[in-house]
Amino acid sequence: ADGVHLEPAAVDLAMRAARGGVSLVTDAVAHLSRSAGPVTMSAGVGSVADGAPRLADGTLAGSCLTMTEALGNTMQWSGVGLGGVLRAATTVPARVVGLADRGEIAVGKRADLVSIDVSDEGYVTVGAVWVAGRRVR
Repeated sequence: ADGVHLEPAAVDLAMRAARGGVSLVTDAVAHLSRSAGPVTMSAGVGSVADGAPRLADGTLAGSCLTMTEALGNTMQWSGVGLGGVLRAATTVPARVVGLADRGEIAVGKRADLVSIDVSDEGYVTVGAVWVAGRRVR
């Protein structure tokens, strides 16, 4: 849902057509967020152009999309509310990869939680993060 890999209208169509079946993912290149330490782009990778890392020939080579941006974009581009968009970023992906112990808040599930704030404009920011019940941010 970065507006590069899929147009906003395609995100809207997918969310409406497959309610409860869409998984929001990001293949964001970690070094772009400066979270991976000193990293160089692999051989043949050019630079960021039009909002995404690209090979020298213009081929997409990943994404600059963060999950908070994916959530905000999807809410802005589709008729799906916060609950549906959050399921697409949590419950659905956990189910797809077979992680039955996470993806929702319930007794017996892992306490991996993220506190978010959503502005009136639809921008999403992370407040706090817990991994296995321990606050890490």
